[in-house]
Amino acid sequence: MTSLSILSPDAKRTLSEVIESLGYGDDPKLTLAEVVEAFGERAFGALILMLALMSLLPWPPGGKAVFSVPIMLLSLELAIQRQTVWLPRWLLRVSVSRAAYRKASGGRVLRAIRAIERLTRPRLPILTGEVADVITGIVCFVLAVMLALPVPLGDMLPALTIAVFGLAITQRDGLAVLIGAVGTVICGVYLVLVWATVVAVVTGLLNWLNHLL
Repeated sequence: MTSLSILSPDAKRTLSEVIESLGYGDDPKLTLAEVVEAFGERAFGALILMLALMSLLPWPPGGKAVFSVPIMLLSLELAIQRQTVWLPRWLLRVSVSRAAYRKASGGRVLRAIRAIERLTRPRLPILTGEVADVITGIVCFVLAVMLALPVPLGDMLPALTIAVFGLAITQRDGLAVLIGAVGTVICGVYLVLVWATVVAVVTGLLNWLNHLL
């Protein structure tokens, strides 16, 4: 177990600049510990954002649920107002090929992030203060649980919403928090509709079998 300081000399760099710089280094492997250190004081929001975006990439069945665990941990830490990022040592040692990271984060992804950066800015501070962070952390935890559920297309909506919240935390943008709140409602409604459909199908199937017997 370990805690990492969220102080960083790179605090003035934009989010996209940090994301791009992580693709270059002497070590061919990029560890999660290096990512945490690179984002510094923006580590909570930036990590939540990056993990959510990575979960949107094509993975084998069940692969996307792996990202929900660190998102849950970070969300809880945000909710309890931790000042440093804590992650298990084994998780901090998790790494990916730096070349693969450059390929996944480059091009369209970086252009999209830079475009969003130009639209976001610190505003509506009441939605990005300490109390708001507690609520945001709890909501992101619930969304991360939804991300892990085996629901058709049920991982995409929570992942996108978590990414919006991550951006809101990083940029201290209250408007993005509001957009994330709308996304959360949509995720909840979708999950309820899927659950109701599953219950209806199972009930219908049981009734049909009962008539046959």
